[in-house]
Amino acid sequence: MQNRKFPYLIIGNGRLAKHFKYYFELLDVEYVHWYRTLNFSVDELISKSIKTLLLINDAQIIPFINQHYNTNTTWIHCSGILSTAIAECAHPLMTFSHNLYDLDTYKKVPFITDKGRIPFNQLFPELQNPHFEIDGNKRQLYHTWTSMSGNFTSILLKKYYDVLENEIGLPASISHLYLENILRNSFDNSNHVTGPITRGDIETIEKHLNTLNDDAFKNVYEAFLETQDIQYKDWKKR
Repeated sequence: MQNRKFPYLIIGNGRLAKHFKYYFELLDVEYVHWYRTLNFSVDELISKSIKTLLLINDAQIIPFINQHYNTNTTWIHCSGILSTAIAECAHPLMTFSHNLYDLDTYKKVPFITDKGRIPFNQLFPELQNPHFEIDGNKRQLYHTWTSMSGNFTSILLKKYYDVLENEIGLPASISHLYLENILRNSFDNSNHVTGPITRGDIETIEKHLNTLNDDAFKNVYEAFLETQDIQYKDWKKR
């Protein structure tokens, strides 16, 4: 028994590590766990683990592997942007909050691996998640747009809720049906932009921009106009 190796070693103690631990527990997948504030060395655990799952900050992944390198384990990271010859990548296309999910939700999370490397079903044979491969040199493009679509949307919604509740006096919850349908309509990848932009209503757009004044979101509004091939300043001169 002393020579028995652990199937997985999870390194890190952030949100992703907590979600992975819980997912493994729901599936009865055996793992051991280590993070920096524990007062014992990780090297022995690495040597006794078949796979070492690095769930730490992107910038720390390669330095950590170099410091603790061991050829007896398969190194796996979950960074969406990093492609390196010294570790396999399996990026979960999901947002991980402080709240844990149920098993059905975890099973639906798609994983993105690199073409020409160890396939997902060999990295995680216990998991039945959907999985896809991309060229390693496309990771930066993939992660940039993934991050923008998720995080920038969250920033806009947080600001919207704040304006509704604190400046107008409406409950943020009244916007949920509207927002849910916008998101649902967007899933078919069609152009569902509505309102003054599609109507060519310059007066309404001017009022929007004047309302934002010097707010940083005014620049966001104008940038979105340009993405719809609307050069507002030139359009205004017509």
